[in-house]
Amino acid sequence: MPPAKLCVTVTADTMAELRTRRDEVTDADMVELRLDMVKDPSAAAALEGRKHPVIITCRPKSQGGHFTGSEEERRAILSEALSLGAEYVDLEWKGTCADLMKRTGGRNVIVSHHDFAGMPADLEAMSRDMLGSGAEIVKLAVTAHSLSDCLRLRAIGKQSKVPVVLIAMGDAGLASRVLAGWMGSCWTYAGDDHLEQAVAPGQISAKLMRDEYQFRSIGARTAVYGIVGKPVSHSVSPAMHNAAFRAAHLDAVYLPLAASDYDDFTRFADALGLAGASVTAQPLQLVAVACAALREPGLARAVDAVLRLAVGL
Repeated sequence: MPPAKLCVTVTADTMAELRTRRDEVTDADMVELRLDMVKDPSAAAALEGRKHPVIITCRPKSQGGHFTGSEEERRAILSEALSLGAEYVDLEWKGTCADLMKRTGGRNVIVSHHDFAGMPADLEAMSRDMLGSGAEIVKLAVTAHSLSDCLRLRAIGKQSKVPVVLIAMGDAGLASRVLAGWMGSCWTYAGDDHLEQAVAPGQISAKLMRDEYQFRSIGARTAVYGIVGKPVSHSVSPAMHNAAFRAAHLDAVYLPLAASDYDDFTRFADALGLAGASVTAQPLQLVAVACAALREPGLARAVDAVLRLAVGL
């Protein structure tokens, strides 16, 4: 897995509070400043005195944002951010501000598309158009209903010659955030530790990303384990296992894997090279999964972990 950067998303009610939270961010490569969630948005105020490279985002409601002003006002904010030298400005694909990219020839521009309903049927065609737009970075954030949806996004990352950020939102997409390098993303997003609620579905805090999942330490040789089921977001297994990995100095990470069904799990496990899995289900279902795993050559690595299921019988 190539290394991926960590971008922390910061929100606030006012610019003064946003700047304070911006400057409190530690151990991040970038900070995304969500000006659409501020009562008095100002690109100049957001950029002044910054300690980290920043992404200026002012998302319209049509793309899941919160900006309540006119489109002309939103355009003026993003235009000012480009003029003042923001490291990155996020512009929605085919939005009314997309033409601002011409000013820099695509440099410093993230062209993004967000889908909070699911995976667009034309995702691959859309991604090709976005990758050919001339933007420096292409971001796709779509909602995953299965682990296999992450693989569909990853296929785009593997083929792209343009830097991409690929986020599968929702519980089934958590692996796309933690295993950003494996996905082909140049960075991933985490929430500000002050936030009580995630900005996007499935987004986890920077503290959780750093401390529990050890994001900075994940590399090509990191063994990936997980707990399989649906739902799995309630499980304490990731916290327990990741703490054990740290204590034992093992290069490994343990993730919640919200599989839609057994076939979805096996497709994802084979693509990832999953080292082992626990399963949360009823005892008879566990036996069926264990037996099926024994018949799957690609899952032979996981059989020893499945033996834990006997404890629940």
